[in-house]
Order: sequence, then C-alpha cells, then structure tokens
Amino acid sequence: MRDRKILRLGERELQLLFAFEERKQRLFTIKEAREVLGGSDASVKNILKRLKAKKRIIQVERGKYLFAPMEAGREGHWSEHSFAVVPILVGKAEYYIGLLTALNYWGMTEQIPIVVFVITKKKKRGLEAFGARYVFLNMKLGDYEQIEILGTKVNISSREQTILDCLSRPEYSLGISEVAKGISSARRELNWAKLARLCLNEREVVRRRLGYLLELLREIKHAKKLEKKFRGFAWLDPHAGRKRLGYSKKWGLILNVSKEDLLEFQMGY
Repeated sequence: MRDRKILRLGERELQLLFAFEERKQRLFTIKEAREVLGGSDASVKNILKRLKAKKRIIQVERGKYLFAPMEAGREGHWSEHSFAVVPILVGKAEYYIGLLTALNYWGMTEQIPIVVFVITKKKKRGLEAFGARYVFLNMKLGDYEQIEILGTKVNISSREQTILDCLSRPEYSLGISEVAKGISSARRELNWAKLARLCLNEREVVRRRLGYLLELLREIKHAKKLEKKFRGFAWLDPHAGRKRLGYSKKWGLILNVSKEDLLEFQMGY
C-alpha cells in the first residue's frame, strides 16, 4: 500500500509531465517548470521534490531535471532508453559511449554491463536514471560512429576505438582477458588497417598491449605493424595484481595474466 501511495501522481504533477511530453522535451529547468505550473517558487519546488521521490524526474545539474516519459510505466523504469538520454546528459560537450558498454553493443562480449560508460571532455558526476547508472570519464576522445536509438542520434566508439580504449583503461572493460576475447570474436568485422592507424595515435602502453594480444591470437601480420624498440617495461594489466609471471621483452611488458587465462574463452568455458 505504501508503494502505491508513493507512485500515485497528483493533478499538478501530471500537468507538468504531460506538458513536457507534448513538447517531446526530456530536459527542463525550474524556470520552465514554473512557466507551466504558475504559482510560487516554493510550490513548484515542492512538486519537483515529490516527482523526484516517485522516480519520475532526476536532477542532472543544479536547476536542471530529466524526466521519464509516460511509457516508462508505474515505476519510471526507462532502461531501453539508456543510450538515448546520453546526448541530453552531456549537453553540447563532445562525447561517445565506450569501454565495456560499447564492447557489449558491438557483440564483442556477452557480459551485460550495469553501467553506461560515457567518455567526454566535460567533467560530470555519475548518476542513476531510470534503471541505468551513468559514469562519465575524462579520456582522450577517439574514433566513433553515430547510431540511432529510438529516433535519437547517439555517438558510440567504433569497434576499433573500443578495443584501444579498453586496452588503455582495462579496469572499465573487465580486464585484458575480456579484451582478448573481444578482439577474437570481432576478427571478421574489424578494419585492421584502421585499428593499426588509430593505435599509433594512442599511448605507447596501448600499442604494447595490443601487439602482445595480436601475436598471442596469431594475428601475426597485424602485430608486425605495431613493432618497435620499446624502452622499459609496463604492466600487461595494471589491475590484475602485481604477481610477475614473466616478461615480454619484445613488447616491453610485465606479464601478470597467464596465456591460459587470456585464451580461456577458446576452451568453451
């Protein structure tokens, strides 16, 4: 009974939501809410407070709110729209959806991410909205494609850039072994020349990791394009612990993930 009471919408609350629904406007300000509702600032803020409690709106920035459309159902879940709201959340900032989220979108992992990772130049706090959790990361923006989700154009890292970003930040991609599996599963779809070209613009450690994985996956001709004389050593996977299993002098890597673990997916379990 208590849940039903919380979720019931009042007349003034419905007035506000339907007004923005008709405009197809997902993001609104307190000023715009006041223009729809009239009344005092205190009464408008009280209505917004109640809608937040009922999970019909969330505050994305000071004075700015995002609301779930009526088709989201009684509890305001809007998970199938999780990509579509990203352009609204970042505003005019450059961005793309990436890392594990993109790895899953391109079919390079069967792991379903519980987070929408957004790479952007805009510093922004993470938030939860309508069944999805958003994490905004300040990283160098690379190559991306534009897809359409429910009539909204959304930027997502290309297959090739997704691999490189995951190698740069393996902690956001379930580790190097998941990236190895992704590369293997996407063999036929990858533009290998593009992957090599983009890689040369990345941090050197990304080049080391990619070259090592390509050689391990027997993509020898593609690995050769990345060879050079590396100085010093870097960790293969900096978030897989500090146990040294060996070294790759060729790629300048401290190996802390075994070849068996990297190729475990080939065993079918």
